[in-house]
Amino acid sequence: MPLNLPVLNNLSKKTIVLASASPRRREILTDMGLDFSVVTTLEPDENDPTAYRTRAEYVSDTAYMKAKEVFERCQQDPELPTADIVIAADTVVVKDECVLEKPKDKDHALEMLQQLNGQTHYVLTGVQIMYKINDKVERIEFVERTEVQFSQMDPEIIQAYVDSGEPFDKAGGYGIQGQASLFVESIHGDYWNVASIV
Repeated sequence: MPLNLPVLNNLSKKTIVLASASPRRREILTDMGLDFSVVTTLEPDENDPTAYRTRAEYVSDTAYMKAKEVFERCQQDPELPTADIVIAADTVVVKDECVLEKPKDKDHALEMLQQLNGQTHYVLTGVQIMYKINDKVERIEFVERTEVQFSQMDPEIIQAYVDSGEPFDKAGGYGIQGQASLFVESIHGDYWNVASIV
């Protein structure tokens, strides 16, 4: 990502909006020392991963829809901050090129974790940064990929994890920063990319 863009100068003087309710994404921006507001995105129209040539294009486009929706709403709604910069992201787990998003119920979570058990998968996060400069809306975009190897876990352990309720707000049905850290044998790439699943 280019770092010499004017929008990235004097960030302390700009109104930054995070288009996400994710506590991990808030933590990342806070650790960067940024002052920001949170405006939760309205759910974008249903997006079909199979309609895209690659899964990276899918997460990038989904993040773009989130950023665009919040950016436009912030410009129009006087009750929201008038955003100079909007940051949005979308994270998915991919196994055998199948996108695993948040599980719908216990059976779905169990099915996902059984797919991942003892296997390698990858996590993709698409990031979109929208801003206006000289009355023109611009954006910076990138996709981060991290490979994750799961250990071979006993079915009873997987079932206990599902019963804990932790999988249900997480893409792929697990969070590396929680109890599912026991499942992870190794990662290749950015840990925070995986931690931002939730």
